[in-house]
Amino acid sequence: MEEGRKLTEEQYEIYETTCRRIDKFLQKFTENRSLKDIDFNEGDSVLEFIDQLDQKDVKSAIIKYFASCNEVFGIFTLVWESLVSSKISNLFNSSKLANLLLGIGNLTDFSYDFGYAFGEKGLLTLLLRDIKTKNLGDRQTSFALTFIYNCCWRVPENRIICREYVDTLQVCAQSKDPEIQADAFLTLSYIVDKSEVHKISLNEPCLKFLLLALKSALGSPDGRSPVGYSTFELLQGLNQLTINDSNKLLVVKLGGIEVLERILARDGSSNEEKHWAARGVWQLAFKESNKVKIRHSKAIISALNKIRETTDHFRLKEACASALFVINDVLDIDDESEGHASTRGEHSQRSVRSEESAGHGEEGHVMISYQHASQDRMLLVKSYLEEHGYHVWMDVDKMKGDILDSMAKAVQRAEVVLVCMSHRFKESQHCRTEATYAYTLNKAIVPLMLQDGFSPEDWLGALMGMKRYYPVFSDDLMRQSLPDLIKELGDRGKREKTNIMIMPSLVEVTGSSPVIAHGQRSQEKRAGDDTDGNGGIKDNPLGNQELLHSSSYAESDNTCIATWNVEETMEWLRSQGVDTNNDSFKKVDGIRLRQIKNLLNLAPEFCLKSLKEEMGLSFWDALSLVDALEKLGG
Repeated sequence: MEEGRKLTEEQYEIYETTCRRIDKFLQKFTENRSLKDIDFNEGDSVLEFIDQLDQKDVKSAIIKYFASCNEVFGIFTLVWESLVSSKISNLFNSSKLANLLLGIGNLTDFSYDFGYAFGEKGLLTLLLRDIKTKNLGDRQTSFALTFIYNCCWRVPENRIICREYVDTLQVCAQSKDPEIQADAFLTLSYIVDKSEVHKISLNEPCLKFLLLALKSALGSPDGRSPVGYSTFELLQGLNQLTINDSNKLLVVKLGGIEVLERILARDGSSNEEKHWAARGVWQLAFKESNKVKIRHSKAIISALNKIRETTDHFRLKEACASALFVINDVLDIDDESEGHASTRGEHSQRSVRSEESAGHGEEGHVMISYQHASQDRMLLVKSYLEEHGYHVWMDVDKMKGDILDSMAKAVQRAEVVLVCMSHRFKESQHCRTEATYAYTLNKAIVPLMLQDGFSPEDWLGALMGMKRYYPVFSDDLMRQSLPDLIKELGDRGKREKTNIMIMPSLVEVTGSSPVIAHGQRSQEKRAGDDTDGNGGIKDNPLGNQELLHSSSYAESDNTCIATWNVEETMEWLRSQGVDTNNDSFKKVDGIRLRQIKNLLNLAPEFCLKSLKEEMGLSFWDALSLVDALEKLGG
């Protein structure tokens, strides 16, 4: 009862008395571990008392003690398996079993410790496995998903367990029961990989259910909806779900902006609730059609401005400032790529004029826009560029005070912005704000690839277009790519404009040995996010020259394409019947060829348009190239 020592004397008395009741409830079951040894009345009474406790410190301490008792998880397992198998003696009422099950399971909604123990003791796996392999009824499925969702929302460690059951949860997300759908989608939003956001595309009935639950929670004295969701968890869940761009549009279509406005404007909202509401507005504003609607809401703009100017809560102030920044100063890349009118020049001129008039002029620099997980590798790139005479801005040592203002000034002063692509970068609101602002100001953007196998999609794919990217996710590739990056940058961002270049040792930069010959490379493929190892290119045993003419090429790993130079690439294209006399092909090496292939898969119409307009290919030449690309692996 160590937790009780932190309580007041009065609180400790409640704690000690309740713990004794818990011991008494569990004692008889410990002896024989059967249903008949469970005192259901005492169990229900204890759990109801805990549920109604309004003293958070006492409640937390009691549940933590409960979580330390192995017997409670044995009781849960026995009751669950009895309900699922329907092998219940006439001595037991199924509703009595269900009430006890629900009472124990609901502790996962109140306590990290109980949720962690729930996963550690194997109960999370038990529920997921039974949903997958047994024909459960809606009520049993709903019970199970409620506990699974609670465990994922509160306890990040449990999300690893649930990752094995993504397909099972997707099936649940198609249920006709809106509560089952909601719990399944919310759970998925916490466990899907950043490359799998399509798996959380909501349907209208489910989102209506969640928004109605949020409205109900706002009107409830305890801040909870009738189905048990709190205002805070719903706001956090909706932020998770709106990582998916189609969900951004659907939330606004169904009135989500009005609900967020209400939370921001009302006095009864906590700082945390307002913080997640402001983040929600910020997230939604990345879509241009949403942004237009938000701008027309004077109430929400007023609320964001008022909070930004008056709150001392740092994260809340930052979220409001970021939301307003995206609403007023950043264009939606997807919207422009679909052919809508551009206002990029207007934004650029306004921002630059305000910067100059404020007396903040500074020599142009190279800005590194990256997600924090890539920091160590990007510090190596920064060091290499600085040794070559470049003035490099990276927030690791430059952002002080107002983070948003520092970022905006960094973009405004940049001659070139290096966008460091990875799944984490793509899904980060801060990174998206930074990159899209650079796009809005017509800044030169050079992409760096920080993750093996990552293909930029959605807004990041539109931003990159057909730009050549430089892979730096391994030391070998960094040594190969950085000299080419220097050539790409030229004098842009140099401290002194000069054509003289002193080459530092790439071994000093990466801390690794010289480039290894292709035939000596490890065959191990590294696919982790923001990888920091030496892997990266998986070679085909045929070698590049034999591969160029291999009829079995389509079955090989197309990562080897990245090793082709321009001549090898053109040779392969000619072997496929492509006319390479167009000057544009003189810039196409293996990396760029793979980029075109990826773009063709992700956005075929945009790709064809770019081939004709940017590369100057005729209709028939474009078709020949597309036909050749279709033969490539991947």
